[in-house]
Amino acid sequence: MDQIWPTSINGSTIPSGCSLVGAEASNPCPASEWYAVRDWLSALMNDPPISFSNRYNVGGDPLLACLVHGQNSARNLLNTEDPGGFVQGVLPTFATTQQAVIADALTQAGVLWFASLVNVTANTGHGQPYTTGVCVHGEIGNYSINDTVSFPLLPGVNSPALATANITDGDGTIGYIRHPDLTFPELWETPGDLEGYRLRWVQFPEDLFTGSSIGAAVLLPGPRSRKDFVACNFAALWGSSSLNVENFGGGIGPMGSTYHLHGGDNQPGIPISKSHVPDAESYDPPGATPLDIPYIGSRHGQRTINISEDWAQYLNPAVEGFNTSLLNVLMQYNPGNTASAISTSVVMLMANGLARTGWGSILQGDLKTVMRNGEESIDGNYWISGKGDVSTVDPAASQDWVTLRMDPALRGYAYNTRTIPPRVAIAILAAYCVLVVGHTIYYGITGISSNCWDSIAEVTTLAMNSSPSAALRNTCAGISELHIFKLPVRILVDKDEEGEGEHLQLVFGHIEEWEKMEDRKVKANRTYGTMLKTFEKEKKKKS
Repeated sequence: MDQIWPTSINGSTIPSGCSLVGAEASNPCPASEWYAVRDWLSALMNDPPISFSNRYNVGGDPLLACLVHGQNSARNLLNTEDPGGFVQGVLPTFATTQQAVIADALTQAGVLWFASLVNVTANTGHGQPYTTGVCVHGEIGNYSINDTVSFPLLPGVNSPALATANITDGDGTIGYIRHPDLTFPELWETPGDLEGYRLRWVQFPEDLFTGSSIGAAVLLPGPRSRKDFVACNFAALWGSSSLNVENFGGGIGPMGSTYHLHGGDNQPGIPISKSHVPDAESYDPPGATPLDIPYIGSRHGQRTINISEDWAQYLNPAVEGFNTSLLNVLMQYNPGNTASAISTSVVMLMANGLARTGWGSILQGDLKTVMRNGEESIDGNYWISGKGDVSTVDPAASQDWVTLRMDPALRGYAYNTRTIPPRVAIAILAAYCVLVVGHTIYYGITGISSNCWDSIAEVTTLAMNSSPSAALRNTCAGISELHIFKLPVRILVDKDEEGEGEHLQLVFGHIEEWEKMEDRKVKANRTYGTMLKTFEKEKKKKS
């Protein structure tokens, strides 16, 4: 577990060569894909290219996420500020992204399902890094040469009781914690280019900065006599999330997350920020999924990450082709508020770097197959229906492995019985089907059919040859009452006025004496004729 979600992290896990980064593809270095952060910052501050606008949904709504990658997965690196406004005079910045190895494993599982099924969505609930930080301006000239450097209190992480000083300015009152060892002369001598941003990582004593992961002091460009700097306080933890990926229409989409408000029984939380992030289901252009950022701090979360200075230095390596450090490159694309720009850049780099912990871990075990028509093959239905696991593993060898529980779902239209409305709908449809089948069987046995009235003209002719009905009185100039349409209508037999012939006519309403007479009912295979008396009257009129 600690290889993927460590509570303490140092530089011993970093591969050689990570002190210099370029534009290479995604790799295990903490600053890998730094250019995604650069492009994200550039898009916020400038008019981005149309292709970038379309891909990342720039314009209208704030841009919140950029795309980073694992070995075979695409992930969302998200950044946002607390929309609730200033807390204790400062505005914290948040960042998070899916853990690379978990995203890779979920994507690989999606590929397996795609080989045998289509339109599958898979979900798994596992931790991912959440980072937050705040930076404020300070001036070395305001302090005695023997003073030690103070760092801002991080709202939601450090208890206000830890503050050793409070300073009130135009934004409100800011609490500070004084570092016991770092003096201003030491800070002044931070190595680096005087014309650039000189970043110094600062290890915080746990008892004074409870909940924080690491601090930073950044000397601003200019001569040493200027003595301007920015003090920062950062925290990181492994928070819970529900990762999801889907294959739909022929490929695997980017990884999405629903970030949980609480981290489980051992990681309770409180709401700090709610916003939106591009969703894997429709990433180009993206849709939206809810974001709930958990409370960050060791007082409430049990997976706070202690970050060492030797690991943090890999977040600010030299950049190939720029002849300067990464922070200097990023600050060129974020010329706004210096303190806020530094905080935003670092928390994004920190989340991206922590998410690469455990890089190189892969799915283990032998892929389980099934016999189909005498041939061995993979069968997504076997796994998705819960008949068995995806792989066969050695119980002894897998004792220390991380087990992934994935919940797949087939995309499509179907009824289910998980809630009351579908159950009611199924019951109604079943009752209707029984009624239709019963009705069909009954009239198939007892009823008769005829093709005598296949057209409107034939029905009209039958009506004209029928006797007037008292039930239809006052309707010759139109129908104004609804009850007329409720009258029953039948086709019954009536005798001709002369002779033994019979004819058919429409009968409206209830005519009890007709209904009781068996000879009034239409009989099958019998010929019904004309009304002789009526035709004789018509002939006399013509003559």
